[in-house]
Parts: sequence; C-alpha cells; structure tokens
Amino acid sequence: MSDAPNWKHHPIANQKLAFSLLIASVVGLSACSSNDEATKQTDCEPEKLALETVEKAAPLGSYRVNLAATSVSGLSSGAFMTSQLYMAHSDIMVGAGVIAGGPYLCALSWPLSAPLFTATTTCMNPNATNAPNLPRLEQLTTELAEENKISPINNLIDDRLYVFSGQADETVHPPVVDATVQYFTNMGVPVGSINYDNSVNAGHAIITDHADDVPCAETASPYINNCNFMQSTRIIEQIYPGAQPPAASASGQLIEFDQTEFLPNEITSMSEKGFVYVPNQCADTEANAQNTECKIHIAVHGCQQGYESIGDQYYTTTGYNQMADSNDLIILYPQVSVSHTIPYNPQGCWDFWGYSSYNQFDPDFYTQEAPQIKAIHAMLERMSGAGAQ
Repeated sequence: MSDAPNWKHHPIANQKLAFSLLIASVVGLSACSSNDEATKQTDCEPEKLALETVEKAAPLGSYRVNLAATSVSGLSSGAFMTSQLYMAHSDIMVGAGVIAGGPYLCALSWPLSAPLFTATTTCMNPNATNAPNLPRLEQLTTELAEENKISPINNLIDDRLYVFSGQADETVHPPVVDATVQYFTNMGVPVGSINYDNSVNAGHAIITDHADDVPCAETASPYINNCNFMQSTRIIEQIYPGAQPPAASASGQLIEFDQTEFLPNEITSMSEKGFVYVPNQCADTEANAQNTECKIHIAVHGCQQGYESIGDQYYTTTGYNQMADSNDLIILYPQVSVSHTIPYNPQGCWDFWGYSSYNQFDPDFYTQEAPQIKAIHAMLERMSGAGAQ
C-alpha cells in the first residue's frame, strides 16, 4: 500500500518501472554478494551503519507456550507472508488468516515472467489469461515439500483458515483471493474448515468496528477500515474453535524488542524493532502463579503499516490484544520498513517476490530458509524457549 488510494498507483505496479526495479535489484544485489570487498563496502555498508546507530530495544523474551498451536494472519503483503509462513512451517501451525492475499508462491505462477512483474499483475489485478497458475503452484509446493524445504503438506488436513476479500478491493482483486481458497482446498484443507468471508463491501484493509477508522468501502492509509465488526475476532474464532469473546480492554504488556538479532542478512528490510503483546497470565514472572501454557499468534501488517509509517495503530487498535487476553494468546507483531536503497522496498511491504534474496535470478522468499521467514521462525523459537539465549 502507499499514500495513493490503491496499488494501481503503487510505484511497482507500473509494469515498466517494475522491470526497471528488477534490473536495479539484480545489479545492486549482485554487487553486494560479490567477492569485491571494496564494492561491498561502498554500495552495501551504509545500510549496516544506519542499523548500528539506532539504540537497540530489549531482547525478545521466552514464555511457556505450546509452539505446536501457533497461527498467523496478515493483510495484503502481510497476507502473502502469512501463506508463506504457514506453508513453510505448517508443522507448528494450526491455522491462518489471509486478508486480501493471493495463493502461496503466487509470484512464481509463470516461469518466463520475473517474480516482481508477476507479483504486481497476476497476484494483484490479473486479466483472464494471467490469473494465478494453480496447477504450477501446487506442483511447486509438492516439490518443495519433497525436498524438505517446507513442512509436509499433510499437516494441512486438520487446520482451519479464515480468508477475506472485500468487494470494493481494487488492490488485490477478489479473483486472486478466490484462487487462494481454491489453492488451499486443492492442497488438502477441508472445505468446511475454510471461512471465506467475501460478502463485505470493504476496500483494501483490515477491518474493525471503530467509528474513527477509514470508511468501510474506501482504500486509504492506514488501511484499517470500519465495517462494524472486528476482523481479528473472526480470525481467532475460526482458527481456535471455542475461542472466548475479546476482553473489554487490553490489560497485558506490549513489549518492544530488538529484531536485528534475528535477521540472517542485511537486506531483509525488517525494522530494528518488533513488538509482542503478552497477556498477564502468559507473562513469565514470579508473580504469575497460574503457570498458564499459552499459544502464539503472528499478526503481520501490510505495506505502509509498520510502526515507522503509522505508529502503533496496527498493534494496538486492530483487536488482537483483546482476543489475546481472553484466549491465552501471545501476539507477535514483526515489523518491516520502507527501504529506498538495497533492498528496494519503497512501500514497506513484506517480501513475496524476492527482494530479500541476494540471488535475484533465483530468489528465495518462500522456504524455511527465506530470510524473512527464517527471522520470524527464530523469534518463535526464542519465545518458546527453544532459541533462548
């Protein structure tokens, strides 16, 4: 998302510019991954220095959690990342919420098309001849599982999904989201375990019932729209049957933590800070005598929704924290930043076409080793104690 009303005006949605950005990324990242130390210091080091000048937040903590009951949800580029996290690590996932996002591997739909070009056409506003290529995506998924680059596909058979497409969404058009539902059905998620919520006249946004949010049918920053219901509630209720209603107000701790220790390379575009919401019953303190075993839900913002773009709105006003309090959930809010150099990510989007890979000819943004996925999984391990310091 951008300052413009929708991605039809997004810089990378322009096809000629998309191709130019791809070439720039290839040239720039080839330099960064070269063996020429002088080149690497000249072209790549400024980003590293910028990170080092920022005062770091506290390390992410560990809690008593059932990692095998993890779930994830996200909007737009965060929805694409949701599918990527979910498929890469379905062994620990029980469900997902995809808000205005296309199918897993969507940007690989056409082998002769650059992923960036496909991401901004097929995966957002396709015509009749270049819609998401489900047979190819399903075959690629099967191959990735056979190569142990993602978790086994049969993990999906007992999971539960929430998928949303707004009828007024002209950014990620409804047929793309239709393909997401069909993809997951074809990959083994039972039809009865998918709640496809596509009857709301909503723009491109995550939905709330807050009167001061963007009107329902519009698409405008901060891409949090009032459609008279809390989407986070619907997501959690779908993923976790028997979920309790949200608490009246959030009473736990919202903790800022240092994301940089989890980043596997210098071109992830992930922010210095992430956030985690911890209900009181999940906090690891001496005063907590309940010894509650909690679950983790990852809430992934969309483009131009990180804290550097809209402040705390995504992680304080979308309702996840109130659902966390009443359902023993810890909410992880990973963050990604705008980047105008390398990587080129001018809208602060999660990677669903390959900008976070040094190898732009064969980028990995979708396996367990993909930089952003690897970083978030390391956060999960830390939170569960598996990756404790």
